[in-house]
Amino acid sequence: MKKRGPIVMIIGVALIAVAFVMSYSVMERAGINSGKGGFFPSPENMFDEVSEKETIDPGNAYTFSHTTSSSQVPLMWGLYMTDYKPDDKVAVNVTNIFGDKFGSFEEGEPIFIKSFMIPKVDTYSFNVENMGNASVTVEAMFTEDPEKSKALTDPNSPFNQNIVPLAAAGFMLIIGIIAIIAGIILGVIDWKKNRNQSRYI
Repeated sequence: MKKRGPIVMIIGVALIAVAFVMSYSVMERAGINSGKGGFFPSPENMFDEVSEKETIDPGNAYTFSHTTSSSQVPLMWGLYMTDYKPDDKVAVNVTNIFGDKFGSFEEGEPIFIKSFMIPKVDTYSFNVENMGNASVTVEAMFTEDPEKSKALTDPNSPFNQNIVPLAAAGFMLIIGIIAIIAGIILGVIDWKKNRNQSRYI
């Protein structure tokens, strides 16, 4: 029991070393393959269907549409302003062909993602109005049932090749740091206990 502190510390150091090696290998691979998508997946790679880019002038609107192929599953949708400027702002109204409303949003971020449960197979309209003072170029993105999207199921996607291993490395780094701190605490406790026992010998 006297060596439990150093043992825990060694385990922590080993976890940190593995985390750094894993991070370095991911970054090196991503750097080599940067021409094939880069390190971080682009927003389009997170969706199964992406519209054509559309330029919307100030005060004008454009309607994207998406026809679902299933029901009672989430529809994750996003809007990406590809030429985003700090003052850009859009308003989005989501409806179906019968005029039922599924949300109204005002956003000033380059990309935002929302979702709603698909009640039935239908065509949904996403009316995007440019509320800013300059033209914006936007594209709409859609994924039905996100848990089964290509970004999560394709082992060769940038998400699975880069982000997942990096997240695992980050988790190992945190555990390693906690293990080192715990090892130091255990070492101090054991040292004090041994010192107290030696007084009675």
